[in-house]
Amino acid sequence: MSPQLAAPIAARIGIGCPALVWIIIGIVLAAAVGPIFWLMPSRRDRAQGELRSAARQAGLVVEIAALPKVDARADERVSAGGKPRDATIDCVSYRLALPRPLPNAPTWLLLRSDRENRYLTGWTTLSPPGRLPATQEAYWRDIAAVLNGLPGGCTAVEADTRRISWYGREHLNGSRPEAVVEGIREGLHAIAKLHRDLDVGPPKTRR
Repeated sequence: MSPQLAAPIAARIGIGCPALVWIIIGIVLAAAVGPIFWLMPSRRDRAQGELRSAARQAGLVVEIAALPKVDARADERVSAGGKPRDATIDCVSYRLALPRPLPNAPTWLLLRSDRENRYLTGWTTLSPPGRLPATQEAYWRDIAAVLNGLPGGCTAVEADTRRISWYGREHLNGSRPEAVVEGIREGLHAIAKLHRDLDVGPPKTRR
């Protein structure tokens, strides 16, 4: 708006200084347009949406999750008043449902951590894994090769009898969403295949 146009408007609304018209117009526009920008998704939100859409198209189940924060500080575990706190990490899980249950395959939850761990360097457990094979060294070597290559900001991996799950913060790190999801899916399938090969029950007795 030019000063020539601002002056009549200022006179009409009783403002002596035409410059104040600019200020008022700016405030009105900010009030009108501000909520629109506030509602627009951020770059982070768009990346998460693209990842989750790609994961669902790849056959993975996407769920909001929370994990124990194993490396939590003392103030995260206990409040100033001495009350215990549940230190958790908000994340998302991408789950691969198994075609059939694997009742005799290993089960575990491995969380990325620098704490000492007897199974894998860089990963820890809150409880001992179940149904591990007799040749554990070779097994953990194969699992480590998969886990250490998982993309997307992986914070934990879980294996149970019905599914294999990736937990993480959903980071692209410069990669395409489809490439990140493909890396996650391939890793989960690799663990599933390894567990299918180990899902051997006790020999059946003849009657």
